[in-house]
Amino acid sequence: MVKSIIAVLIILAAGGGWFYMDYLNKQEQAAAAEMRKEVEHSRALAAAAEKARVEEAKAAFNAQLATDLAACKVAAEQASTDYITANQKPVPRKPGLFTIPAEVAEASAKLLADSIALCQSTYDSRLASGI
Repeated sequence: MVKSIIAVLIILAAGGGWFYMDYLNKQEQAAAAEMRKEVEHSRALAAAAEKARVEEAKAAFNAQLATDLAACKVAAEQASTDYITANQKPVPRKPGLFTIPAEVAEASAKLLADSIALCQSTYDSRLASGI
């Protein structure tokens, strides 16, 4: 009889231990699942922040390129205007009036077209290379 009581107590203690270990295991699994969710969330936030940073850098780069292109075109137009101003001829017997010879106007137009083409090719190559 004592052996039966001891056996029942041992079985109850083992069952209780087993249930307690199962309870602890479920708590550990729940904690691990929560940790996985937090890691996934942190990863998603980091990916979104990186994507936003890259988009912001691209926008800043494109804005800088557009500004450089506009400045280059303005400089080309100014060079053309300066060329015309430097090569204008005074009108005989009419002080203060000047004329622009056809060859100067053609050279100025060619200078302007070449300069703008150079600006555009520089813009295109920088845009393509990402530099």
